[in-house]
Amino acid sequence: MEFFFDRYFWQAQLQSEDWAAFTGGTAILLTFAPEGRDESPLRADERALADWVERNLAQQKPHVLAAIYQAYPDLRQQFFVDFDIEENIQDLPSLETMQDLVQVIDLIGVNVHQISNDGIPYVGYEFSCAWDEEHGLGVLMHRDRIVELGAADVAMTLWMVEEDLDADGS
Repeated sequence: MEFFFDRYFWQAQLQSEDWAAFTGGTAILLTFAPEGRDESPLRADERALADWVERNLAQQKPHVLAAIYQAYPDLRQQFFVDFDIEENIQDLPSLETMQDLVQVIDLIGVNVHQISNDGIPYVGYEFSCAWDEEHGLGVLMHRDRIVELGAADVAMTLWMVEEDLDADGS
């Protein structure tokens, strides 16, 4: 994985066959430390966190999709309530399977947080979604556990990682 600095973040392009249906076959933009890191090159321990994510994208996918699939009816309903939208909620499809999520979400980025727990990084998945083009969808997880699911900023917010780490007692 080759990282480049884009003025604000260290990033790399990843290809993932496992996520291809949710990326349109394009590369996934991986961002290291989306908050709270300087522009100095990645250290070996930071590269190891990013490498862990690259090796585990496929293993995390079913957990991410299951969480979104379970939350989808509420997310769909809440968006229309919160924004008092006149459109018919039926414009968004009901989903029969987790794979049907491909109709309403696209993976646009993966964020690797610089904080780890037991050597495993916190990872944020950032999606565009059919029900909220402005705020998107984010899933923050550690290993195979969902920490938070909400708007796209959930995927990149460092304080949520720190709060979870404190609650875990590590």
